[in-house]
Amino acid sequence: MRCLVVILLAALPGAAMAQGSDWTNPREPFQIADDLYYVGTEGLAAFLFTSDQGHLLIDVPLQENVPQVLASIRALGFDPADIRIQLASHAHFDHVGGLADMQQVTGADLVMSAADAAFVRQGRNFGLNGGYPAADVARTVGHLETVRLGDIELTAHLTPGHTPGCTSWGGRVEIEGRPYDFVSICSLSVLGNYQLGGDDPTYAGQARDYCTSVAHLESLEPDIFLAAHGSWFGIDDKMARRSAGDARAFVERGMYRDYLERARASIEGRLEREGFAGGCAGLMGG
Repeated sequence: MRCLVVILLAALPGAAMAQGSDWTNPREPFQIADDLYYVGTEGLAAFLFTSDQGHLLIDVPLQENVPQVLASIRALGFDPADIRIQLASHAHFDHVGGLADMQQVTGADLVMSAADAAFVRQGRNFGLNGGYPAADVARTVGHLETVRLGDIELTAHLTPGHTPGCTSWGGRVEIEGRPYDFVSICSLSVLGNYQLGGDDPTYAGQARDYCTSVAHLESLEPDIFLAAHGSWFGIDDKMARRSAGDARAFVERGMYRDYLERARASIEGRLEREGFAGGCAGLMGG
């Protein structure tokens, strides 16, 4: 597994930072907004949304992370049994490997995109070898469909490319009673083993999907940037400022734009190397 981890990290935007975080080391859970908490590991994100009608969890990374995620939820004073809905970002083992084990503890319904549900139901990674425990998917969602639980309402932004059903989740949270919009990006990374064009693409339309996904995310203007890997949104610095008393440490737009600029440059460079004339503009007819 360690070799696979290194390959994955090398393909991520901001890979140098990503390699500095460990996927299995525990990270102290902390509050991001009034009803939003980080309960993932040092390098792999998991987000807990709480309400009086139950809680919602985005991603349960590696199977071996499950005890840590459970411990983090309990350390915050919440009962994992109150988790009613689990959401998933994409069908790679480092983000959904613990879903099945978490379902056994919580009995929560799993909601995700139809394209990636096909892999999760079989415990298969998209585009990678190996697998993880298969999980039951209670509901699939399409682009801009919403998931509601009590006061929680999240929108599924389908941003395929990294996987066929890669889903970025967005919504609104409050900090000290003031509303802020957030987006948690699935991923725009083009892995080294992907083939975007030619006679045998990783999947048909993948190149176009990357272009439409980055364009859609560029159209959004979140106040809070989150992602499947904490290093992408500067988790260490923001967590430190949050712990020091800055309740709005995660409110800033610059890092979101910086991430998208790097991702677009990476996608355009890969398209050029694979012979797509005009890059995204050529694919989109612009």
